[in-house]
Amino acid sequence: MILSTQDRLKQYGLEVDSLPEITEIFPIRLRDPGELAERTLALHALLGIIFHPEPREIAEWLRAEDFLRKLTEREQWAFALTDLPEDEMRWRQTALQSNLLTWRAESLYVLLWASGRVPSLVDAGERMDGSLVAEHLPALGRPLQPFIHETGLRPEREILTELHYYFFLNHFMEDVYEQTGEMIGDLEPLLTAERFRALHWISCADQSEWDADDE
Repeated sequence: MILSTQDRLKQYGLEVDSLPEITEIFPIRLRDPGELAERTLALHALLGIIFHPEPREIAEWLRAEDFLRKLTEREQWAFALTDLPEDEMRWRQTALQSNLLTWRAESLYVLLWASGRVPSLVDAGERMDGSLVAEHLPALGRPLQPFIHETGLRPEREILTELHYYFFLNHFMEDVYEQTGEMIGDLEPLLTAERFRALHWISCADQSEWDADDE
């Protein structure tokens, strides 16, 4: 059984009598599976640049697949470290491993869920399991087109249910922090923000642009 947003919020002590439908808040138009697949691969590659022991191999892979042009400006900025001398590249990569960009792993997780590759989302109080995500992504050097062509999209109802929940969860977390200066339970604001980012991007194609709020 899928719990309502109100019931899910209640688990964190947030009592709400009623909430507007998500279609009353956002104009909904889901992105197509191909676009979803390309954004998934871009995040997969970004995290590779940050964490792979040989980041230049990631850049060479994407260059061979003619995929570098699919990256946002901020992602291209991260990839630029592979053009630096070895010592400087290693220093920059280490610095990126404590950058907020590492939280894109949660967005990647949601995109894989939306495509149907990950069966379900863990609770907002729990981080995604990177080892489980990796098995659903192309390995270094593998062609990217099969992944793009085989990507699907979950039913709109399922995606909008999660968008509704994460929109209000973020809203109430911000409200509580403003009023009390405290977090809600074991919730991590950056985790919920990344999941909301991904769900909003998937669901509101005419209104959302990846990384737009980071410029």
